[in-house]
Amino acid sequence: MLRFLRYAVEHDRKIRAVFLLDGQMLQKTVSVVSYDEETVTLRIGSKKTPVVLPMADLLSCDYARGDHGEE
Repeated sequence: MLRFLRYAVEHDRKIRAVFLLDGQMLQKTVSVVSYDEETVTLRIGSKKTPVVLPMADLLSCDYARGDHGEE
């Protein structure tokens, strides 16, 4: 999972993420603003305000639609 977070930050790309937000499981295309061992800061869809989540609430990551991670 860290591989996808690192990819998103280093290449300024969006990724698809499955995460818990307010007790609800969501799958959204997100921009990763930053991350560390305990938290991840995401910009969900086109919302302007970033959301800080515990790393444990980030359940899965994958390339966004149309992106295959090729550089």
